[in-house]
Amino acid sequence: MAVKIDSDLCGHIKDCPVQGLCIKLCEQGAIIEKDGDVSIIPENCDDCDLCIQNCPNQAISKV
Repeated sequence: MAVKIDSDLCGHIKDCPVQGLCIKLCEQGAIIEKDGDVSIIPENCDDCDLCIQNCPNQAISKV
């Protein structure tokens, strides 16, 4: 199942209360910083759900 980031809910990097914790937690490199924003590389995601469980803004979900 694909993971998506709701850009309206995401604090991006500069406004994230945990400074991009989703990027730090992703051991597969599926979530990256790109121009100060958070991007997903779907083919790297192994559906571990760590990013979903730890996003303080609840901006990450599965589709």
